[in-house]
Amino acid sequence: MLTVAKLAILIKYRWDNHLFKKQALAQEKELLADIDWYDIGELLQDLKLYHKNLVAAEYAKKILTDLRQVCADDETAQTLLGYASTL
Repeated sequence: MLTVAKLAILIKYRWDNHLFKKQALAQEKELLADIDWYDIGELLQDLKLYHKNLVAAEYAKKILTDLRQVCADDETAQTLLGYASTL
């Protein structure tokens, strides 16, 4: 599950798995060990499209459902949703 702490690390390394692998601290790597980089990257792309109103209403519902399933709590979901709106 994605938490605010994990989200902070993803943002720090600009969602770049290669950069993360090269530069991340051992404790950061341990914290993100359960992250599926591909899936979380897909969600971020979908959220960017969502904020630009480039998805159908039904797909927007799916994106928000996926967001809730990936995030550990509402705070994390709102943080990720807000972050995606800035991209």
